[in-house]
Amino acid sequence: MPRKRILIVDDDANLLEVLQLRFAKTNFDVTVASDGRTALDILRESEPLDLVLTDFMMPELNGIELTRAIKGNSKLFDTPVVVMSNNADPEFRKRAIELGARAYFLKTEGARTIVERTIRMIADREPEIPKGPTLPGGAAQVQAMRQSLVALLRLTAHTEGLPVEARNAMISAEKLVESLFAAVVETET
Repeated sequence: MPRKRILIVDDDANLLEVLQLRFAKTNFDVTVASDGRTALDILRESEPLDLVLTDFMMPELNGIELTRAIKGNSKLFDTPVVVMSNNADPEFRKRAIELGARAYFLKTEGARTIVERTIRMIADREPEIPKGPTLPGGAAQVQAMRQSLVALLRLTAHTEGLPVEARNAMISAEKLVESLFAAVVETET
């Protein structure tokens, strides 16, 4: 089984080193960056990663801006992002999730807990297609397409500055996609 690859982004050199060592001990290939702009450059130039673990508050490009850039890039869109911070404000957490982060971890939980939760998240991500009986024919591809399209619609619906009418249209489109794809999968099975 290939080693998992993760990018850790944090301007706190001590935490960055501790997280890097902990992930390396669990058989991960770890790349690090001390700011969001450097992280984005690394992501654009590298092969797809299994996850990006980013601090919220950083110079150059903060974790929310990095998440937005990743989710706005067709090559990087599927890369899971976890935002971490010392800030326990629910609004920060909500904002990160709305922009596409898979989770928001508190640094106060400690490096060990952050690493354990991240590893579980990566393990739970495989496979992308729901577990259970193998879907016949092209149903697996249809299911994967549905997941991607719904994620894109949800992300677009939460775009900053989007007019209310457009947001409502995105939500309606998401419901339509769900029902259309459900009908396609039923006819395939």
